[in-house]
Amino acid sequence: MWTIMTLSFLSGLSTPLGALIVLRFHTLSRPVLAFILAMASGVMVTVVLTELLPNSIKTGGIGWFTVGCLGGIILMVGLAALWHHGDAGSRPVSTNSRLRQTGQSIALAITVHDLPEGIAIGAGDAVHAHLGLIIALAIALHNIPEGMSIAAPLAMSRMSRRKILVLTGLISFVTPLGTLLPLLFGALSPTLSAFFLALASGAMLYVVVNDTFPEAWQAHKEATVFGVLAGAAVMVGVASFHAGWLPAVS
Repeated sequence: MWTIMTLSFLSGLSTPLGALIVLRFHTLSRPVLAFILAMASGVMVTVVLTELLPNSIKTGGIGWFTVGCLGGIILMVGLAALWHHGDAGSRPVSTNSRLRQTGQSIALAITVHDLPEGIAIGAGDAVHAHLGLIIALAIALHNIPEGMSIAAPLAMSRMSRRKILVLTGLISFVTPLGTLLPLLFGALSPTLSAFFLALASGAMLYVVVNDTFPEAWQAHKEATVFGVLAGAAVMVGVASFHAGWLPAVS
């Protein structure tokens, strides 16, 4: 138990590691910001299409996927409304405020996504110790660009380095929390697992359509195209590595 929890915790720490990579730069040019946000878009859409959507439908059916996905979108819309509550509707939103909202939205979507990821690590370890290890490694690899995508807009909005690291550090605990659930209580029901995967899908798709891609496109169109392709390529590579090293399970 302690071995897989340690691996899950280290996987979670990849998120603040990604943030640290961004924070090493004192300033970010608009093409770099566009590339990072677009890469986050590519990562999230690829994760949804190749992992979350098929596994949710396979586990719980198209009905539960639809319910969970809509729930994730509604959750993000509601939280966005809370964040923007009190803003003067007639005043133009400043660039710093818009970037901070984008970073907060990405952080929330990734938090929702990291819980089922942690559950996957624990469930994989229950089947085979090597399976849990490989899942944890795959998650660690794609948590790095996720941490970068949180930190980039927040840093551009002039949020302090300490606050960004605290935020990404708190998010890193969600993965081991998810791992702990199946270890303590056994595997989640197929319906609940499907719902969590679909909830993360809806939250991520909302952030891509509403925040990361439009912000990247506005900052630099060419960098956005390359960023989306890079993000998709990273996730396809991680998925291929994951699939290629899965142990045979009888």
